[in-house]
Amino acid sequence: MSARARAAVLALLSAFTVLLMSGCTSPKEYTGQQFLMDTVVEITVYSPSEEAAREAALAAFYEIKRIADLTDRFPEADSAAYQRSDVCQINSMAGIRPVQVSDDVLRMVEMAQQYSEITEGAFDITVGPLMDLWGFGAEPTVPDDYSIGQKLALTGMDKVIVDKEAKTVFLAQKGMALDLGGIAKGYAADKAVQVLKEKGISQAVINAGGNVVVLGRKNKRDLWSLGIQDPRDAGSLIGVLALENQAAVTSGDYQRFFEKDGVRYHHLLNPATGKPARGLISVTVVCDSSTVADIMSTALLVMGQERGFDVVSRLQGVEALFVSEDKEITATPGLKEKITVTPGEDYFYDPEG
Repeated sequence: MSARARAAVLALLSAFTVLLMSGCTSPKEYTGQQFLMDTVVEITVYSPSEEAAREAALAAFYEIKRIADLTDRFPEADSAAYQRSDVCQINSMAGIRPVQVSDDVLRMVEMAQQYSEITEGAFDITVGPLMDLWGFGAEPTVPDDYSIGQKLALTGMDKVIVDKEAKTVFLAQKGMALDLGGIAKGYAADKAVQVLKEKGISQAVINAGGNVVVLGRKNKRDLWSLGIQDPRDAGSLIGVLALENQAAVTSGDYQRFFEKDGVRYHHLLNPATGKPARGLISVTVVCDSSTVADIMSTALLVMGQERGFDVVSRLQGVEALFVSEDKEITATPGLKEKITVTPGEDYFYDPEG
């Protein structure tokens, strides 16, 4: 990533603002930042010992980097990073042979298969060829319908073959490519939380570019406060969440996009059409698992509000906030007790709706 692009990411760190310090009574705090998984990851840890807090945070960063290495699609060919990436190995052997993978990548692929069924195909990790066609990993462009159709023929979760006993993943058709961008950050954040707990940490916040996990409470009295970014104004909020021991992930059309001829094209592609999803501009998902929240925020934005609302209603412990293109905000019933919606004049929100 260029220095200019990296600076842009730093300027727009995430879809959330984590309100950390006010009222926090923990004696020692350590906050660190690292550029991982194409975003700035910030970890704040509280502990009676500053050294213990720092050590735990660094161990969590290491765990996120380990997952990043396993899922990286774009390291230089034949480099050490390329050899560490299970995803690169799977993609290079598409249509040739199964690839033995780590337990973590196997778990992510299995969860992707599970949630592909739950979301009626809206979540699909085989969109790699389409992502490449649109140039979201390099120089973005608007492809023609014929080219999109050709790449659509290289997608489909039914072509991903997993052998749990052998721990292998096989893409049945040459030219296929996995892209774990809709699950890897969430999974990495969950693994990092696990590391923090093993280090004896009970109070922390991980913010991986909009994938936020809070551990414990801000203090004995207060929950953590997370401000949800206005999808059309990076300097404003449309709501504030109050959370404890939960994850919140936002997906939106403003995070990775380009404009051509007055039309916004974003990276959240509809697997059915091969084109950017339309209808919603932002979806925030709250649940106990950062992995599930990551998956569902992507899938719900693709599905749209009506279908997405129906799916969420059938998932225990998963809540969502939808923001439509016409700036209507809708929250699932279980989220209303955790959120204070503060929309600007351009938005409409009916708390009783």
